Amino acid sequence: MDKIMLLFDIDGTLIYSGGAGTRSIDKSFKEVYGIENAMKDILPDGKTDPLIIKEVFIKKLNKNPEKQEIINILNLYLKNLEKEIYNPKYKVFEGAKEFLEWAEKTERFLLGLQTGNLEKGAKIKLKPSCLLRYFKFGGYASDSWERSGILKKAYERGLLIAKEENSRINEVFVIGDTPLDIIAARNIGFKSVGMALYNFSEEDLKRAGAEYVFKDYSKLKEFFSQYTSFSEG
Repeated sequence: MDKIMLLFDIDGTLIYSGGAGTRSIDKSFKEVYGIENAMKDILPDGKTDPLIIKEVFIKKLNKNPEKQEIINILNLYLKNLEKEIYNPKYKVFEGAKEFLEWAEKTERFLLGLQTGNLEKGAKIKLKPSCLLRYFKFGGYASDSWERSGILKKAYERGLLIAKEENSRINEVFVIGDTPLDIIAARNIGFKSVGMALYNFSEEDLKRAGAEYVFKDYSKLKEFFSQYTSFSEG
């Protein structure tokens, strides 16, 4: 059976963490280096966790960190994140769970993650949402610090699962909320869907090169319903 691979970003696409990531990084830098508000004026959208940490070192501590220094902060960040993720502002974007449920039931899609989070961080962030069950594989910042490398790894893992299922992947869509998601998809040669749900507008995502842009999951479902019907026809 032919299937379409859908690779989802997490933050700003599936869920809003309620600022849990920012607070966890702030706490980590304060604990180790004694600085307050480490993430102030740092824009994390679409960046990988290791590169966000590196940027804080450069801009706030005026140093180019060793890899181990970044890893040490990341390990502390994950510990803080396990607590911070449970907060009243955490939410799943409206229609996300319903879309995933529908996509799973159609059996026409292979659902995966492509995220700038470390794999453990991705699981922590999705735990309150109960969405992790829909994703059989993913690519993470623990695979690569660059978005293109993350996409490649997610694709490789998806192909292995497709082979186990005796199915064939005929198209890949990257679904994300930031220009960096869109640019990475274009660089790899995958199709891109921009979800204008959080910090970036439809215009921002179109300028980045998104082939399709939607403001809610009902429109995404409508699009893929028609797309798969056309593909079958």
